Amino acid sequence: MAFKPSRKKKRNQVEAEANLTPVMNLICVLIPILLGSAKFVDLALLEYTPPLIQETGAEAGGGSGEGGGFNALLELRVNVTYDVLEVSTFNATSGENYVSLAKKSDGNYDYEGLRHKLVDIKERLVGPPVSSSQQQNSETGKLELVERFKFSDADQVRISAEGDVPLQTIIRVLDACREYRMGDGVYHPLFPSPALGQIQ
Repeated sequence: MAFKPSRKKKRNQVEAEANLTPVMNLICVLIPILLGSAKFVDLALLEYTPPLIQETGAEAGGGSGEGGGFNALLELRVNVTYDVLEVSTFNATSGENYVSLAKKSDGNYDYEGLRHKLVDIKERLVGPPVSSSQQQNSETGKLELVERFKFSDADQVRISAEGDVPLQTIIRVLDACREYRMGDGVYHPLFPSPALGQIQ
């Protein structure tokens, strides 16, 4: 018995090309949507310098508290211990140039008291600029107004902390030292050049 040949074997198979247009259209639409909805990382930076090594002594004007000239040093220091915030000028460990701010009743450090003490030091000891001049910034190349005070370190504060003090505490101390608001509501720099160290 003979069988009829199958037509499938004789039919020419046509290969269909893949249509990539819909996929490309989808990608072209998705890329702007993803870029528009993406949240880029915001970085917050705190500028500080490593601990400074300076010679202190009678020639630096550190012990008198009067500030004999541009070479005189204020030697402002804030020590963050486990219990108190210690603020001193002229490397004092007692007397009128030293104050210890205890923690508040809720267990937090007295950051407002620290800011008030630093403002008092800024107004009472540092005072207004003695002179000002325009100097070229070596990094930007632009002319900037540079103010000179009777202390050569009038914008510096040395912040030292014990080893296990949380980083957030150091950041809040840095914020308290950076600027203050006067009665007119305008912010002014307080001690914007901090140097961090560790209590030995």
